[in-house]
Amino acid sequence: MRFIKVFFTLTLLSVCSSMSSQNPDFKLTAANQITKIHYYTFTGRVSSDQLEFLQQELKNGEFVSEVKIEYKAEKGAGQIRLISKEKGIVSEGDKQFKPTGIKKALLNKGLTPGEYRSETISTQ
Repeated sequence: MRFIKVFFTLTLLSVCSSMSSQNPDFKLTAANQITKIHYYTFTGRVSSDQLEFLQQELKNGEFVSEVKIEYKAEKGAGQIRLISKEKGIVSEGDKQFKPTGIKKALLNKGLTPGEYRSETISTQ
């Protein structure tokens, strides 16, 4: 019985090793760059000057490469579209983009955060 466990473990390790050497995307390394798009809806009344300030504030965030804010004054609702570019996480101390900064910025402007979603658009 012990022989079967050892054999199975060695076979599994061999297969994993083989896969990682054949497929460079199998293992995420620090050289990988991940591009994500984040969407955050919000409601509330806000001026165009406040929206510009909010956009600039978000753009100054870590890992942020682009910010677009769409706002419909007649509905009092809008959406933030933010693109982040970050390195792949390979160790415990690595940092990544945190969407809580978007929510905090919205609350600071007196806006009500709505739905958040994100998607990975590329991995290099």
